[in-house]
Amino acid sequence: MASDDLARRFLHVNLNCTSLDATEKLYAGALGLSARMRTDPSVATNGAILGIDDETYCETAFLYDSRGARDGCALEAIEYQKPELLRDNRVEPTRPGIRSALMWVADLDAAAAALRDAGATVGDPVDGLISGTKSVLAIDGDGVIVELAQAPGDVDASKGALFGGIRIAAINAVATAEFLTAIGFVQVSAPALMPVTGQQLAPDATDEAVECTVARFALPEDADRFTVSVVSHPATAGQDPVPWGGNRQGLYRCALRVESVEKALAATPGSVERCGDPVWCPLPGTKIDGLYIAFLRSPDGVVFEFVERPLKFFSR
Repeated sequence: MASDDLARRFLHVNLNCTSLDATEKLYAGALGLSARMRTDPSVATNGAILGIDDETYCETAFLYDSRGARDGCALEAIEYQKPELLRDNRVEPTRPGIRSALMWVADLDAAAAALRDAGATVGDPVDGLISGTKSVLAIDGDGVIVELAQAPGDVDASKGALFGGIRIAAINAVATAEFLTAIGFVQVSAPALMPVTGQQLAPDATDEAVECTVARFALPEDADRFTVSVVSHPATAGQDPVPWGGNRQGLYRCALRVESVEKALAATPGSVERCGDPVWCPLPGTKIDGLYIAFLRSPDGVVFEFVERPLKFFSR
């Protein structure tokens, strides 16, 4: 059983985007998320904490679903102004990293139509790799795969889409599973072989099926509200991890709540890669002065943050 000092729940998943306006048009305008918090783009921040050599200027919007910050995970959309966004020129769906985000919706057909109207490429229905049920995949302007799935009867998505999980394309599913459980995740389903078609990875891929290793994980306070699906495709094996550097396009990193960064790091095995020392990360222009953070890196190069945000901030 994981120590209570390790990660407890998701706070946000970062999306580095070409255009914040376009990202909000899709995720807020078409899917119903809303910007509950924004940073001041005129204030410089220290880029070194995320592997960037110089100070950074960027505009950030934290997009929440109807559950809000107490019960939901935000999509942290960032438009970099200085330095510029590092474009992801690779389009194959089997490259390592966070490749897709799950959105539970009240009406699957209507949500798919809304994304088409917003300019996204939308595919035919498939068995969702995050949701485990009938889904439709779409691609946003930054190459992120959006998995739309019909919300089950006990999930109320009537006020807009609910952000329900992510999928990581893993170089080695076992190594990624060991990393996740080492930082606090609970294994929901063990790594197992299953056929996965290209269309389950991206809407414009082929319907050819390949044996992949698939596993699912969650954090204790999220349970089935937010899950991480790990998919290891044979074409991903042997590839290099996602490079370190916080301004890389697409879904790049995840922020996880801990009571104490110091205690969380003390409970983390030495096998987990740490990216520098814990730092104070200011949030200019928001109601939060800043957060105490430690950065960790998965075997796939995915960045996970331990964020010191005690449970008292989530009490009603």
